[in-house]
Amino acid sequence: MAEEEVEKVESVLFKPIGYASTWFKFKNATPRQPSVSSLTRGFIKISTEIFSQPHHSLKNLNEFSHVWILFLFHKNGRAFTKTMVAPPRLGGARVGLFSTRSPHRPNPIGLTLAKIEKVEGDTVHLCGLDLLDGTPILDIKPYIPSYDYPQESEQTDLTTTESDDSTSATDDSVNTTNNSTCVGPPTSVSNPDWITLGGQEKTLDVAFTQDALSQIRKFSPDAEDPAYRLCFLKSPEEAQTAIEDILREDPRSIYRKMKGQDLLYFCVVDCMHVTTWFDECIKKCEVLRVMPYTTRKAMNEANKKQQWDNNLSKIEDKMSEVM
Repeated sequence: MAEEEVEKVESVLFKPIGYASTWFKFKNATPRQPSVSSLTRGFIKISTEIFSQPHHSLKNLNEFSHVWILFLFHKNGRAFTKTMVAPPRLGGARVGLFSTRSPHRPNPIGLTLAKIEKVEGDTVHLCGLDLLDGTPILDIKPYIPSYDYPQESEQTDLTTTESDDSTSATDDSVNTTNNSTCVGPPTSVSNPDWITLGGQEKTLDVAFTQDALSQIRKFSPDAEDPAYRLCFLKSPEEAQTAIEDILREDPRSIYRKMKGQDLLYFCVVDCMHVTTWFDECIKKCEVLRVMPYTTRKAMNEANKKQQWDNNLSKIEDKMSEVM
């Protein structure tokens, strides 16, 4: 009997159920995995374009501790993918695409695990996020250890031991059953050595200048100046820990490590713009300055305007010479 032909689906169209709101506005220092820091908070608001009453879709979700999040890598920046890629941990060596978590995939779909902090109406608040702000969310599923943790079944034959009259009824051999019992101990999960996240040989020491520590203490959720008001972190102490967590794993790209070792590195943590430098020789990262992101953004815009004015002035001078 000939096998029936399976109808192939040539393309699939998805509509986001919502979008992630996080402090990661740029790829710089966005965690590569959710285990980097438990303080990277954010939330997902279910869209009314999906459900007329989106809050119903989150009912009972607060009974779980963690969720799987399926999302779209919407900032890849290129349409093509490669079969071999270079994970940051391998220092330039290449492995097959499907043995990595690279965002550059034929179907740019990501999977991450996050902890639920609370569920409010149509919004789920999460921590341990590694998503860019505005990431399209495709689905949310509860994490269930008995389903999601690898298990293996073993058939163990347990043989009844005959007892004589002198054997106590409480003897272990008497209580053994004839039936084969199916047990499910955790299977032996294997990974290549380069996968291990947070290995001591890979992490960096993170230090802060006294100026940076003083600057961090100005930030809080209830700061009078809105520029210093933390949106996701709950205290200056959490802010410092979050910066340490993110920098300890060295968020720089391979290119930056090889070509820009002597350059300053900038990143945004909550509402803070952080300036750092890395010392490759002693595997250390030092935080030099912490300032409000809005202040830094205004400075950049002023610099761009000044540069534009200078270039325009030069063009006008050349035109006057020609005339």
